[in-house]
Order: sequence, then C-alpha cells, then structure tokens
Amino acid sequence: MIDINGTLLIQFLNFFVLVAILAKFAYKPILKTLEDRRNKIASDLNNAQAARDAAEKMKADYQEQIKNAHAEAQVIIDKAVKQADKEAQTQLASVRAQITREKEVAQAEIINEREAAIREMRNEVVTLSMAVAEKLLKKNMDTDMNAKLIADCIEKIDAQKAAGR
Repeated sequence: MIDINGTLLIQFLNFFVLVAILAKFAYKPILKTLEDRRNKIASDLNNAQAARDAAEKMKADYQEQIKNAHAEAQVIIDKAVKQADKEAQTQLASVRAQITREKEVAQAEIINEREAAIREMRNEVVTLSMAVAEKLLKKNMDTDMNAKLIADCIEKIDAQKAAGR
C-alpha cells in the first residue's frame, strides 16, 4: 500500500501551493488569452461571412449589369438594323424614281428623234418630188421615161429609209 510520510505531504503541499499560485497569477491570464483568441476567431469568421455576403452581392450586381448591358446592346442593334432598313428603302425609292425619270427622258428623246426623222423624211420627199417634177417639166417625156423616173424616185426613197433606220 502507500506509505504516507513527510516527503509525500510536502510534495502535496508544494503542489497545492503551486496550483494556487498558478491559479492566481497564470490561470486568469491564460484564460483571458484563450477568450481573446476565441473572440478574435469569431470576429474573423463574422468578417469573412460579411465579406462573402458582400462578394455575392457584388457578383449579383455585376451579373445584373451584364444582363442590362446585353439588353441595351440588343436594343441598339435592333435600332441600327431598323435605321439601315429604312435608309435602304429610302435609297431604293430614290433610285427607282431616278430610273423612272431617266426612262421618261429617254422616251421623250425617242419621240423627239422620231418626229425629227419624220420631218426630215417629209422634207426629203418634198425635195425629191420637186426634183422629179422639175425633171418632168424640163424633159418632154413619154410613158416609159415617166415610169423610169418614178421607179428611180421610189428607189431613192427606199434607200433613204433604209439608211435612216
């Protein structure tokens, strides 16, 4: 069994004195340090959670801004496409109007050229008729000569018509 002697009692006494001294002077500062450390860790966890929440809010805001930017870009693109279509239609209408005007001018020129050709042909016919009449009057013609002159005039008129076309 255990012998209780004086040394053992002194060791117990020393132990209790040491525990009392440590309790009075070391235990409270150690506990205070541990409590401060626990509070700091809790504070850091709270700060980290707040930072995470702020980051998530910023991320959501950023995604919303990107979504809005895409929507605005699409609106701008749609507006530009509509404007381009409108300008294309305007230019197409302008070109069609110009083609119509040029066609009308060309038709008017064709009509003027045709009328000028008809006037010129009439003048030539009159000139030829006068030349034939003059030849007829200058010569004393017989029926054969008359037929020959008429045939020559017709050939000249046909030749001028063919050259005019």
